[in-house]
Amino acid sequence: MHSTEPTISAAPPPVWVDDIKPVPTTQRAPQGIVDICLDEGQTVRLVGMVYGLEHDISGEGYQARLLLDHYNQRIKLLSYEAGAIEALVLRMRSLAEANGFDKIIVMAPRRDWQRFLRFGYVLEAVVSHYLQGEDAYVMSKFRSQERLTSHPLMEETLLIEKVMEGDAAAKPQPLPLGHKVRLARKTDIPSLIALYSQIFESYPSPLVHAGYLETVFQKETLFAVCADGDRIVAAASAELIKPHRAAELTDCATQPEARGRSLMSHILAFLEEELSRRSYLCAYTMARARSYGMNNVFYRLGYGFSGRLVNNCDIYGAFEDMNIWVKRLPVSTAVPGPSA
Repeated sequence: MHSTEPTISAAPPPVWVDDIKPVPTTQRAPQGIVDICLDEGQTVRLVGMVYGLEHDISGEGYQARLLLDHYNQRIKLLSYEAGAIEALVLRMRSLAEANGFDKIIVMAPRRDWQRFLRFGYVLEAVVSHYLQGEDAYVMSKFRSQERLTSHPLMEETLLIEKVMEGDAAAKPQPLPLGHKVRLARKTDIPSLIALYSQIFESYPSPLVHAGYLETVFQKETLFAVCADGDRIVAAASAELIKPHRAAELTDCATQPEARGRSLMSHILAFLEEELSRRSYLCAYTMARARSYGMNNVFYRLGYGFSGRLVNNCDIYGAFEDMNIWVKRLPVSTAVPGPSA
């Protein structure tokens, strides 16, 4: 007797490529002349390419510093002291509504994360060792259905599963002949701007502006490069959060023709060593959830996946989900190297 039921074929496995660019679903934040509301009845007008504005707020039972992140349409709570979480939450909500921002992000200590949960925040990730060795809980409040909804979430989940099937102990290729990893110098700034301008259509920080780079260069942010002779072919940075002894590894970019040579793995390992010499305890990153290559790099460097930030920032002209990877750094007794 023959079965008349149809044969069901298994779906073909996803084909992973290094980068999948997102499709914009909302209009990008306007630039040129931007009005940012600071408090009721108080607005500041900013002219030019506007990324954001740091703003101090205070009230009964709390004080805090915020980043009013116009470019990424969100508020980031940078630091705070609050016995009255409710008053702080309501103040941030008011500022988000006044500016049309639809995401609020808090790095909460263990004692506070559940207090934010009670006001509709969701736990998106845990950054281990972020607060002087203690964990930070990434609590987010979404204020629009569009910002809350991410259609590629399942695809991104499968990508992480695929990454973790690999050998975490696999060693990177040796540096190609003639290549050297080093801290960037001020004379490298034009080359860095050219590299980042070529790789990213848009970026969530003012990385492609010389004035910004000169201000933060090797003081607030460590830049490292891989040079082929005199030509920079790859670069990355460590954004220093000095009060917490933590650093975010970011700004990873490699020239297209130089990919597949493990250059980024060598740059990131170099930055880790530099951070350890400076007594930093935590290195973490936010890797594009649609980039197989970058998630694989951090997995093989021993970072642990600890969550995903939905529609977090604008990199390729649209909001993207970002995967959090974290690593506890060993503290070195070596003397820190030169800063430039």
